[in-house]
Amino acid sequence: MATLLQLMRPWIQHAIAESEARMEQRTKHMMDHKVQAVHKRLYAFESIVLQRLAPTDDVTTLRKEVESLCADIIGLLVPPETEPEFTPTAPIDNMVVDALFGDEMLLPISSRHAGKRPCSSQTSDDIEAWRAHKRKH
Repeated sequence: MATLLQLMRPWIQHAIAESEARMEQRTKHMMDHKVQAVHKRLYAFESIVLQRLAPTDDVTTLRKEVESLCADIIGLLVPPETEPEFTPTAPIDNMVVDALFGDEMLLPISSRHAGKRPCSSQTSDDIEAWRAHKRKH
């Protein structure tokens, strides 16, 4: 048995050394992969930060736009120097009222709806009375 152990000892030591080398290689590869992932996230973060810090417009252009907007607002707030003329709107108002409520012939009822009764037997007054009664209780 001692001879067998003496023969197996170099083989076991060699297997242990290979296993340790593989584990070291795997650990190194895993660490490299993790470092690359961290660097990738850092680069993405840096690019986002740099994009936020970069001015999107030239300051002078922005200042000119603000001054232009201020001038437009001041122009809108200043009352006009001349009063607009008052134009009578009575004829126009009468025309609108006549168009809306004038005695015109009503459109004929479509053949689809002719002779049909409304879906509900209740009138709108009945519905309103029911709603008022329900609100009280």
